[in-house]
Amino acid sequence: MARTTLPTFPLIVFGVIEPALLTWAYIEGMRDPALYFLKQVPDSTTTGTGFSPEALGVTLQLVNVLLLLAPMAVVACFSRDPATAKGYLFAVALADYGHIYATYRAVGADVFFNPSRWNDMVGANIVSSAVLNVLRLLTLLGVFGPVVARDRDAEGGGKKKAL
Repeated sequence: MARTTLPTFPLIVFGVIEPALLTWAYIEGMRDPALYFLKQVPDSTTTGTGFSPEALGVTLQLVNVLLLLAPMAVVACFSRDPATAKGYLFAVALADYGHIYATYRAVGADVFFNPSRWNDMVGANIVSSAVLNVLRLLTLLGVFGPVVARDRDAEGGGKKKAL
């Protein structure tokens, strides 16, 4: 008997797709840390030769946190405890604002408010954080269904227990 807490759509988004994207970002950052670093700001004046040991350290630490978040998302979203899933979604929803603000600070208002000046990394940082944030909040508000412990038996039926 499998137990899940999130409705199907949020479970797929936050428990499968988002961890896969986080893992992909980790791989990209580890594969070429200098490029990952430089792509944080479009039209960066820094060149690959100016990639300092400090920048390397911070970049690798950042991508390591992405790898940390991927299994945490899976564990929280597939948790048997609705409070765990809700707490995770709330915490990451707050972090989304910090992520968007960090991008704003890095690129400045002129680039942030002008999507035609974004590169793929800036666009992903802003748009994915904003979209995922809205989906997190809608999930917490119960728009996709309640976050409850659901018992599902092999025949696909089951009973719901609201918590």
